[in-house]
Amino acid sequence: MESNTRPFRYSFVASVLPLRVEERVRGELDADIADHGPLQVITASAHAMRGYAAGVDLVARLSGAGVHVERTQPELVNRRIIADRAGCTRQAVALWVNGQRHQADPFPSPFNLTLGQSWLWGEVQAWLLRRGMGSEDTAAIPTMRDHMRVDSHIAHNRAEYREAADRARAL
Repeated sequence: MESNTRPFRYSFVASVLPLRVEERVRGELDADIADHGPLQVITASAHAMRGYAAGVDLVARLSGAGVHVERTQPELVNRRIIADRAGCTRQAVALWVNGQRHQADPFPSPFNLTLGQSWLWGEVQAWLLRRGMGSEDTAAIPTMRDHMRVDSHIAHNRAEYREAADRARAL
């Protein structure tokens, strides 16, 4: 692994996996798999210089293990989770969100504007790191741009990835 790479953590949505594929994914990719009704969310990390490259690498590795990857699943957080992860109060987060602190480098825009709001953790994490308020030795979380680019890549190469996954499932 090159010294200028870092780990990026992605979550992907897939249809429910056969047990042998699930075991392969856990073993080969050290992935976490969570059930959500007829879907599963697979979370894994890959080292790369950029988030997009890590995401594309993970899609190829998941397909090679027998997974039909549907799309990425951005990690969303609310004010309480941000406060917990930043080691501060919810009131401090409210000041950041409302633009009352750090006006020179505004807090990221919410991903979801519904009551309570939610943010993409990757964007919040990057903002916190610029302020010296995070741990750099954890896996980087992809930005919304990374998610959009990886999702576009999945859509444009869906047939190829499905064929690879089907071949792996037949083994």
